[in-house]
Amino acid sequence: MYELAWITLGVAVALATVCLWNLAKKPGGLERAQQPANPELAADPATCIETTISPESREMALSMARELASLVSAVEGRAHHLIEAAPTRAQLPSAADEILISINRLRGLHTKLVAFGGARPTGNGTTNITELIDGLGEDLQQMQLGLELRFDPPANPPLVRACPAAMRDAMLFVCGALLKAERGATRLTFSVERSFATEHPEIIVELNLEWISAADSHKRESMAKAEFALDLEAGRQLVHNHGGGLSLSHLPGKSVQAVVHLPMAVPEELTEAAPEELVPAKIETDNASPHSFGGALVLESDPTLRAVLSRELKASGRAVFACADGTSAHTFLQATPDRFELLIVDDPHQLDEHTPLARTIRQHTPDLKICLMTPDVATPPDSWPALHCLQKPFGVHELRRKLASILTVG
Repeated sequence: MYELAWITLGVAVALATVCLWNLAKKPGGLERAQQPANPELAADPATCIETTISPESREMALSMARELASLVSAVEGRAHHLIEAAPTRAQLPSAADEILISINRLRGLHTKLVAFGGARPTGNGTTNITELIDGLGEDLQQMQLGLELRFDPPANPPLVRACPAAMRDAMLFVCGALLKAERGATRLTFSVERSFATEHPEIIVELNLEWISAADSHKRESMAKAEFALDLEAGRQLVHNHGGGLSLSHLPGKSVQAVVHLPMAVPEELTEAAPEELVPAKIETDNASPHSFGGALVLESDPTLRAVLSRELKASGRAVFACADGTSAHTFLQATPDRFELLIVDDPHQLDEHTPLARTIRQHTPDLKICLMTPDVATPPDSWPALHCLQKPFGVHELRRKLASILTVG
């Protein structure tokens, strides 16, 4: 419990560092557009919010995301072990569920940092915009209780040319930016319309967050830029990566509006493959003979996650040898190559052809099962076609399913 509290505090401090870094750059952070010169154009003109994020800020965010990926997997593993240790559900500490909720929030932060850094891969498929907005309700209520959602769906729901998972995250990030820009406002209205004004048809989604009663709000200057910079830019990056655009305008103390332009899926595109995120390559099952000892070699730099992996492998009946660097792993494997059935590795560079570990695998254990656990979306390289991949952060159930699928092959 205390470990989780310190972790959460550390993440908050690191996040604040990123925001301050953005504001320190020139140009950087969030910038306010010029107000109209003619006051008759608008009695209370909205402030248009634009972002200028430096490459250094994106690199810092991705570095934090990589660190957070291992951290979340490790803490979630420990939490599940704590929960499973309870004799009965009635004796389970009430704080256990709260720990898992906090872990899910950390997972969301990881996803946001990856999107902010521009490293979220695009996925194929189409998204029903009506189903997407309808499904946001529960997630939004967790962000702000008492939120009143209004949405009048179109008769024939249009389809967005983007995968549902990416669009869900993008819309959640945009909503998060609105809720932080105008804290306390509780009426969120969605509207959707088709647009054929450009060469490629678009779907325009407007999100408007406003106060239900003017008496409940108070006139103030625009919210501090760092408050919603991460959410806004993460959503903007996801929308942009899928061929869309995002603009945001703010009337402090009254309302804040986001307009999202998304590419519409035309009929001929609907015959493509079903919506999906990147899927790991198929694993070859060549029925190799089992190793005599069935041991597992774990190469993971994070000590807590290394302990979680070792515990799960020992539960499957494997003898586990854990190490923190490639040199130690190479020494274990070279000394007793017939001892190991599985290698878990946390860095794809450990498998580069020039490394001693890779050469030993090629020469002495060509049938060794290998699982790569990395914060980035991993595609098995051509030189390792049978490589299994598991992206961090992952939960205990995901880990168990992956290990079960690997260890039952052959």
